[in-house]
Amino acid sequence: MRAELGACGMSNLIFQTYQPLLPDRKELLTTSIASKNELLKELLNLPGNANELLQELRIVPLTVNQVLYEQGDKIDVLYFPLDCVVSGLAIMEDGTTIETSMVGCESVVGVSTLLGSGLSRQWVWVTVGGNAVQLDSKFLDRMLIHNEAALKSLLKCYRLLITQVSQRCVCNTRHTIMERLCCWLLMVHDRVGGSNLNLTQEMIASRVGARRAGITVAAGMLQSMKAIEYRRGRLHIIDREVLERTVCECYNIMKSEWPFTPPDGIYIPKGLAISSPFHCIRIDE
Repeated sequence: MRAELGACGMSNLIFQTYQPLLPDRKELLTTSIASKNELLKELLNLPGNANELLQELRIVPLTVNQVLYEQGDKIDVLYFPLDCVVSGLAIMEDGTTIETSMVGCESVVGVSTLLGSGLSRQWVWVTVGGNAVQLDSKFLDRMLIHNEAALKSLLKCYRLLITQVSQRCVCNTRHTIMERLCCWLLMVHDRVGGSNLNLTQEMIASRVGARRAGITVAAGMLQSMKAIEYRRGRLHIIDREVLERTVCECYNIMKSEWPFTPPDGIYIPKGLAISSPFHCIRIDE
């Protein structure tokens, strides 16, 4: 898929220029990059897996709003996010959307192909740009057949996904826009740590399942509570504890399935990616 130039991505030309360097830097990919994804780290640490698996890995840039799979697409490749966030979106006939799942450095995008028909049941879009490790789905499928420990690691991530989807169904039905916004911001923060986020109010509304006006009001209330603030048109999380006190119980239920440790930063060879050192969300007034 064509990669566009973005704040958290890079041009396809630059990536193609540096891609040939990766085969000679497998150790760097393992220790400094691949291990930033928790599932991939577990798979690489399984006895006898690392060398063969490493040969198949490729680091790819993902840009905001990049479509990884359309509904009905055959899933040929999997993505292990490192410092980005990918969303599963349900799109209604009238064009409205809502996020049903969020995947970051804790898991893999495209897990349904390993446990189902091999087709994407929803649209899968990049919400926060960054970097991911790409792997052919057939390779991982073969690994799971011959390695019970690898299968257990994948099923653990699948359980995490099911917990998230079911709990967010309850959250979207029963809780206020303020509570849902806090939950969403905390979930993003868990997965990207110090990354620079560029998200419009329209995008946030489509993920939370609310009107843009509702997001504007909720964000204004959080600003008055000193949980967030605006700087040069961007929203910064300045007091995570306020968000944690305001959020509904759904967040803690989902987080209890996985003790998130946000990535501090991803070191990638010069020219392979662009990263930023602060938490911020761009809000277009």
